[in-house]
Amino acid sequence: MLETPASKLLRASLLALALAACGAPETAGPLAEEAPASPQAALRDEMLATIEATMARARSTTGPGSPALWTLSDDDTTVHIFGTVHLLRPETGWRSPAFDAAFAAADRLVIEVDATSPEAQAATIGLMQEYGLLKDGQRLTGLLDEEEEAIVLDAVDAAGLPFTALDLQKPWLVSLQLSLMQIQQAGYDPNAGLEQVLTAEAVAGGKTFGYLETLEEQLGALGGAPIEDQVDGLVLTALTMDQGSRVLDTLVGEWVDGDVEGLGAMIAEPDMIGGEEAYQTLLVNRNRNWVPQIRAMLDEPGTVFVAVGAGHLAGPDSVIAMLRADGLEIAGP
Repeated sequence: MLETPASKLLRASLLALALAACGAPETAGPLAEEAPASPQAALRDEMLATIEATMARARSTTGPGSPALWTLSDDDTTVHIFGTVHLLRPETGWRSPAFDAAFAAADRLVIEVDATSPEAQAATIGLMQEYGLLKDGQRLTGLLDEEEEAIVLDAVDAAGLPFTALDLQKPWLVSLQLSLMQIQQAGYDPNAGLEQVLTAEAVAGGKTFGYLETLEEQLGALGGAPIEDQVDGLVLTALTMDQGSRVLDTLVGEWVDGDVEGLGAMIAEPDMIGGEEAYQTLLVNRNRNWVPQIRAMLDEPGTVFVAVGAGHLAGPDSVIAMLRADGLEIAGP
């Protein structure tokens, strides 16, 4: 079934929103030399320092050369866990014999959220209105001061997006669309993302489906931040949106290489996804909610393939770390 624009946006949203908070320019360059620096330039400089240090740590380690795969099992159940990337360049090579064997053996595919069924398509429109649109006559321009508005308008114009429609949206959704536009212009395609690919292959293979959370839970995580924090995130996105693909290139490189340590170095840095509150909301709390569901899969016989965003499987607060802390033996890095 064809996806609506809203469901495509939802499927790509988690990774794109993280990138919106951490666009990375090639170098601090002239901004670092401005005196006195504007608050926006100072914020950008601070983010640049964090990003460059984090990306350097990620690149300092290497993996085995293919995306990581984890397995837990008992007498009659096998659960494979695999990290996905929500957008990819179509030419990216990522398949491995280990992945192919594990996926082929699975009876059931479990992903983060149902974004493609007719029921999900119908629900998405109302949920996007609830969590993504301003209410009571509010407009985005009414939330921005003069300098912030100029920064955002410049970014929207550069992205070629219609501001009339964006003016009715909450800042987080505008941030997301700016990030997605830049990433797609750099060659990344939601249709090449792993959820899309795996879902199509699972349908063709007659697998059943399961989901770890609902559309409302996912959109609530994305759109639940205080509006002032959303505005701050939008301004930073606008200042750095042209560099989102560089951060995504690094994330994808670490994922393709199977460098879980390197990927964890980027994901476990809260400032890379908007600060401690965003880190807890978008990653830690959701990981914690998924762990008992994955553990419960061992209660039913069969083979399950769990595919969630790779960032949820790396770092000290990952799903894998939490499962191991619960005493489960898991094969894999």
